[in-house]
Amino acid sequence: MARKKQSSSPKRAGLGVARVPLKKKKRTYKHWTPDEQKRFVTAFTLYPRKWKKIAEYVGTKTPRQTQGHGEYYLKQLERAGEEVPPPEKPGRQSEHWTANEHERFLVGLSTHGRQWVEVAKVVRTRTSEQVCGHAVNYFKRLQREGKADLIPPPEKRGGARGNEQWTAEEHGRFLVGLSAHGRQWVE
Repeated sequence: MARKKQSSSPKRAGLGVARVPLKKKKRTYKHWTPDEQKRFVTAFTLYPRKWKKIAEYVGTKTPRQTQGHGEYYLKQLERAGEEVPPPEKPGRQSEHWTANEHERFLVGLSTHGRQWVEVAKVVRTRTSEQVCGHAVNYFKRLQREGKADLIPPPEKRGGARGNEQWTAEEHGRFLVGLSAHGRQWVE
């Protein structure tokens, strides 16, 4: 009969080390003070959904605590019917623009012209790419409705100052070419 070789390790020998069951720590949830909440709201408007920056601004909460509080805060905004800022890296947004967003778009368009990054800052809930796409569709609609004169002229590239405005004649020729050729810029 073959003898079993005894192991020098207590674990292998089956003797194992006595394990003491770990006591689960009781989670203590510390409520946000009114001052912390005020700092959170301020930081959230400055850095939407950037939890590390918000936590640094609040100063007394971790990024994870800030994220949990922020997600709850966003749900409250949705329930109240207020606009919720898009995620940090928004995907393609399929929802239609609200009347409020469109009004802010028009304000940004009249203030900043075709500088989509600046218009997006006025809109606040859309990216510059989404603003640019909305502008293209809005301009097409104006053209269909015979209101092409409301379309702001494109800014000239180059020139002495690099930002010269198109003349009314140039803009008219541009609109004729756009309606004839679409977006085929080469021809």
